[in-house]
Amino acid sequence: MANALKVYIRNSTLQRLGQVSDYTSLTVVPRYNAIGAISLDLPADSPSAPLLAEGNGLIVKTAAGDTILSGPIRTVDWSRSESDAGGGQLKVGAVSDDELLARYTCWPAPTAAIGSQTAPVYKINAASVETGMRDLVNLNAGPGGQASRRHALLTLASNGLHGPALVREVNQFDNLLTVLQDIAGAAGLGFRVIQVGSALEFQVYAPTNRAGTARFSFGLGNLTDASYSTTPPTCTRAIVVAGGGSSPRVCKVYDRADPLFPGLVLEQFVDQTSVDTASVDLAAQMDQAGTEALANGAGQGSLSISPIDLPQLRYGRDYNVGDTVSAQLRGGTWYTDVVREVTLTSSAGESSVKATVGGDTGDGTVARIYQYIAQVKKDIGRLKTRKAA
Repeated sequence: MANALKVYIRNSTLQRLGQVSDYTSLTVVPRYNAIGAISLDLPADSPSAPLLAEGNGLIVKTAAGDTILSGPIRTVDWSRSESDAGGGQLKVGAVSDDELLARYTCWPAPTAAIGSQTAPVYKINAASVETGMRDLVNLNAGPGGQASRRHALLTLASNGLHGPALVREVNQFDNLLTVLQDIAGAAGLGFRVIQVGSALEFQVYAPTNRAGTARFSFGLGNLTDASYSTTPPTCTRAIVVAGGGSSPRVCKVYDRADPLFPGLVLEQFVDQTSVDTASVDLAAQMDQAGTEALANGAGQGSLSISPIDLPQLRYGRDYNVGDTVSAQLRGGTWYTDVVREVTLTSSAGESSVKATVGGDTGDGTVARIYQYIAQVKKDIGRLKTRKAA
């Protein structure tokens, strides 16, 4: 029986070399605004084996020909036991092309030589969030950057002007992927790098709210298992300090109560001493720094569900990574949040889907799944109290 997902091998210039048609197991993990992964098992004496080498890459497509993930091969491991027939087994690991963004930093003056990087920040003043993100990628890694930094295969998709106007300062040499994650998360946008033709294309998109149509529950028969977990907060009070060098020192405290630990206070110093306190946007910069520290240090929750692909509701057609879906969980209540990642597996013609919903959101508040779990636990606690009484 043919495998449900198609795997192709590419070389370093993105030219397709052939297809891996005899893999025994494939796992593909697309992630929302993050680096995805591909894991491939096959016989070591497969005709494709000589092509599966570091420096080449993989492209995973659906049976219909849509690209799920593409990226460079990072590991090729061989093993053999006495029970193995033939030449043993290969396990090939690849990462998504999004990892390209993690290789670069954001220069304060991207088009200037390294000796001319005198400013402490890069200032964004763009008509839309997407425009600001595209500028960051273009000037630091893309065709608009310095020749010595330019990635020869990177292109940018057409500008869809997603998101409102963006005014922001980026600290000198912050990681490009991390900055894009912060900006896109705050605006509710998605981005990715994927092979299109003979280029690696940076794309920005607006995910779809499918909470009313992509609904999963045991009662509907499209859910096999579900679980949730929480991680406690690391910061509930941000102490932001600006100035102190050539300008007067200004300090401000920002608090946010944790829904699971309402009385817990965890202080964190946020260094903004490089900001001149005479700046007209001082308050905005301090507010942004405080808000980001609280968001990054907030308690987090994650929800994993294993949907069943049915004719009425299928991954890739009816919902995708980044879309908002609904799941009915403990206590029968519905939870709505973003699909953060999906794990697709394929072997012997069979395939399965497992989705992770919620988790590390970038909406500037404690993750909604965390608040949901806190409320569920409170409700269960009240129910036990009533029963005990």
